This record gives sequence, structure tokens and C-alpha cells, in this order.
Amino acid sequence: MTRNWTIVLILFGFFLKEFSRNLLLPNLLTISHFFFGEGTFKAIEMGLLITFQMGASAVACLIFGILADKLSRKLTVLSSLFFWAIGMFLASNAFNYYLFLTGQLLLGFGSGGFIPVAQAIIADATPPNKRGKVYGWASISMFLGVFFGLFLGSLFSHEWQIPFFIVGLLITFLIVVYGIFGKNYRLGLQEEELREVFDINEQYSYDYRLSWQNFKNILKNKTNALIFIEGIFSILGLSMIMFCFYPYLLSGPAHMTSLVASLLFLFIISPFQLFGIFFWGKIGDTLEKKYSRVRILLIALQFTLSTPLFIVIFWIKGSPASSTETLDAAFKNTGILLFTILFAIGNFITGIYDPNQPPIINKINLPETRGSVYALNRFVEELGGSFGPLVVGIIFESVGQDFSVAMTIGMLFMIPGMACWWIALRTYPKNLVHNQSKLKERAQLALNNNNTEKE
Repeated sequence: MTRNWTIVLILFGFFLKEFSRNLLLPNLLTISHFFFGEGTFKAIEMGLLITFQMGASAVACLIFGILADKLSRKLTVLSSLFFWAIGMFLASNAFNYYLFLTGQLLLGFGSGGFIPVAQAIIADATPPNKRGKVYGWASISMFLGVFFGLFLGSLFSHEWQIPFFIVGLLITFLIVVYGIFGKNYRLGLQEEELREVFDINEQYSYDYRLSWQNFKNILKNKTNALIFIEGIFSILGLSMIMFCFYPYLLSGPAHMTSLVASLLFLFIISPFQLFGIFFWGKIGDTLEKKYSRVRILLIALQFTLSTPLFIVIFWIKGSPASSTETLDAAFKNTGILLFTILFAIGNFITGIYDPNQPPIINKINLPETRGSVYALNRFVEELGGSFGPLVVGIIFESVGQDFSVAMTIGMLFMIPGMACWWIALRTYPKNLVHNQSKLKERAQLALNNNNTEKE
């Protein structure tokens, strides 16, 4: 199987990651009723489902990402998929809350372990000038996963276990196909600073591997440190937004149904973020050679603009209605229409992040350390994401179950992450030059050794 087909399988894994995780969101009320009785929304217990899922994902990111730099990346991918499949089948057969919680934990552990390894594989397989595009496709794959997860989750709302079983079968299929056809890539092959070495000596092997010293250097890298700190706060805030999206629309004065809320998100709001991912990824790829810090500037502007916007959005109330059971009825509701337009604009802006953040990490870290860097990055992001729903659930209960006040307080957690990106504009150039110099030094050493062997 060719390299492109291997990447397709990786992209399918990104799709399944969001597919599996988004089966929960449209059914928070339904699952709460299933385990705790009709008419009861246990915000803290439902928040814990996501906290356990994301917390396990954070731990798995750290474990599997580091293993990917020490062992075969193919082996670590298959191991993560195995845990993931077990979690899906367990969740699909859960007969009580604690069994379902365990399924969510394994789901998070397996899918979390997959992500940093998959991101490192993309870096191994893709030239620098195309990475924004490929990471953009990964984001598109995840958005398609969001689409199918939310849609199927809503469609099977009264039989919510069925989609969990379907995804379990799809992951099993991926295990078999990737196990047979998945490919390991030569480290360093796509680095511009090493291309001359590979062109002159096709047998050249980039033999550098993760060591304790360069693991410590990861943590000493100031831009890395800022990205890690940012990940905790930014993803915490973003997870609050999605956790509150459905309950806010379903329990507000407009009484929207779960299916209509999903259709609103999938067909109206999501396309704006998909377009944003393509647009901002292209901007990053095009302008990076002219202005090396453009990706950082874009992300800094993203959080600066979107944070106050999402505060405003959750103060918009739908007009009172007995029910809003169709998209047509939703659009005739002035409050819901304004909420949708502003949410779509906010998602277009947040589309900056996914295609531009991974290339930044690639530029300032050596090939043999990228699995570990992605592991640490995903660890803190998943950690932030795991606490977001729990934190906003606690705030929600503390302020008299008022979503508007809870989200206003919650969005304040975005400010430290925003500050980190503005500071990174100053630290990035030095880290970039240091990484490029290191690769050029290794390339020159390899060329010298090649010439010596010929003599």
C-alpha cells in the first residue's frame, strides 16, 4: 500500500476520534434520564463523563506519544486502537452509569493515544510546505466525525447505544487494515535541512532517537512551554462552549429538540469552521516563508477575537416558544437566528487553530522528539478539555443554573492562553533558528561521513 493510502487510514482514525467522542454530546439529557430518571439533568455527573474521557485521553497522549519516539509508531497506533475499541463496545452495552463511565474512560484512553502518534506520522510523511494542508485535512476528517457523531447520536437518541456499537466495529476494521498495510516512515526524510543528505545517499538513516537530554530540551524550549500552558486554558474554554451548546438550546425558552440543534450545528455552523480551516491553513502555508511568525500571529488574533464573542453569544435568548421542532421554526425565532449567525462567525475564527498549531510545533522540534512534544501538548490540552465541562458544570450549579453567567465566567479561563500566544511571537524566532541550526549541523556531519566513505 502506498504512502498516501497509509495517510488516508490515519485520517480515517481522526474521523473516528471525533465520531466516537461526539456521540455523547447530543444525548447528555437522554443519558442523564436513562441512568438517573426522567426530568433529571445531573450536570456534574454528565460533566464527569467528559472529564473521565478527556482525563484518560490526556494520560494516554503522554504515554503513547513518548512510546512512539522510542518504539515503532505503527505498533503504538495499533495498541491505542485496541483500547479504543474495547471502550466503544463497553459503552454500547452499559446497563448502569459506572459501566458507561468506564467505557468513556477507555474510549478516551484509546483515542487520546492515537492522536499524538498520528500527528507525528503526518510530520514524518509530509514535506513542510504541505503540512498545513495535511493537518487541515486531519481537521476536516475530525469535523466529518463531529458531523456523523452528532447526527447519528441525535438520530438514535432513544437508542443511543447503537452508534457506540457501530463505531466499535469501524475501529476494529481500522485495526485489521492498518495492521496489514500501515507503513513506518523514515525519520527526517521530509526535513529541508536534511534533503541533500538523502538525495546524495539514499541509504542514509537518520539514527537519532529520543533521549533523556533532548526530552529535557523539549521542556526548556520557551515556545513549547508557552504552547503547553496555553493548551490547558484554551481547550478548557473551548470544551465549555461545546458542553453548553446543546443544553443551552434545549433547555432555554425556545425548547429546541436535540435533532434540530444538531442539524443547526452540522449544516449551518460547521461549514463555516470547515471553510475557516481551509482558508486559514492556506494563509499559513502561503505566508510562512515571507513571515515566519504568521501562524502564531493568526492564533493570537483568533483567541483575542473569539473570547469576547462567545461571551456575547451565550447571552442571546431564543424567543419563548412551546417547541422548535424544525429548522424552519428555528430560523423564524429571532434569538436563535442571531445565536446561530454569531456562533458560525466564532467557529470560522476558531478554524485558525487546527491547521496552524501543529506546523509551529514541527518547526521548533527535532523529528525524533515530535511524538513526545505532541504527547505533552495533547496531554495538557486533553487535561484542559477534561476539566472544562466539570468546571462549567460546577459554575452552572453555583450561579443558579444560569448558562449566560456561567459561560461569562468560564470564558475568562481563555485569557491566560491568549496571552501565551502573544508572548510566543517573541520567543519563536530564537527557537526556530536553534532547531534549523541543529538539523543543518547533523546534515553536514552526514555529508562529511559520506565523503569520507567514498575516499
